[in-house]
Amino acid sequence: MSNINNKLVKGIKEELKSSSATEHIFRIITAVLASVPIGASFAALIKDYIPNSKLRRIEDFAKRIAEDLKRLEDKLDKNYILKDEVAYMFEQAFIGVAQNYQKEKIESFRGILLNSMIRQDIKQGEKEYFLNLVNRLSVLHIRILKFLANPKDYIQGQEINPNSIQGGFREIFRTLMPEIDMFVIESSFNDLYQMGFINTDKSIFHTITSSGGLQLVGDRVSDLGKKFIEFCKAP
Repeated sequence: MSNINNKLVKGIKEELKSSSATEHIFRIITAVLASVPIGASFAALIKDYIPNSKLRRIEDFAKRIAEDLKRLEDKLDKNYILKDEVAYMFEQAFIGVAQNYQKEKIESFRGILLNSMIRQDIKQGEKEYFLNLVNRLSVLHIRILKFLANPKDYIQGQEINPNSIQGGFREIFRTLMPEIDMFVIESSFNDLYQMGFINTDKSIFHTITSSGGLQLVGDRVSDLGKKFIEFCKAP
């Protein structure tokens, strides 16, 4: 284990323990990062290449993660979080937030980072695979998968009237995502099928069915898709 990663993660954890004022959390994290070479490099990256909007995202994300770590402190294994694999997930999640502005992706990075710290039942290779998926998948992919995994929670979160979800898949997705062309939705839907995340291909959009609305959605997410969505949720 490198001294840099050891000092970075241990320093953040100790500083979070000693502070009860959440409004100072980002200042604390910044101070810890500044004390190690990797932190200085990250600060230079922000200054030279990342505009203010990205900096604000990183600040907000840092505050939320700090608050989450304080909330989940009793679930943290102090020996495990000092490992290089956790430091890698920490660094990559922050880079992901810097590169992506969409709230769906930012929330996914948050969930994956926190779950990576407290869950040791998931192998490191799977954690990194899920993290890379958030970077690779579009927000549309994530939205489709979240809807299929839990339709009622999705439409409630989007403040969509459940009674408006009627008809077949084309009608359902026209209601869910009216701003997106149906050909794009079908293509993204099929991408998820090809990746093994759902068990239905895009032909469902052109199939006449005996049922409609939310009843038609059914159980179309694979075990892999469910595992991915669950790991993206903040504990």
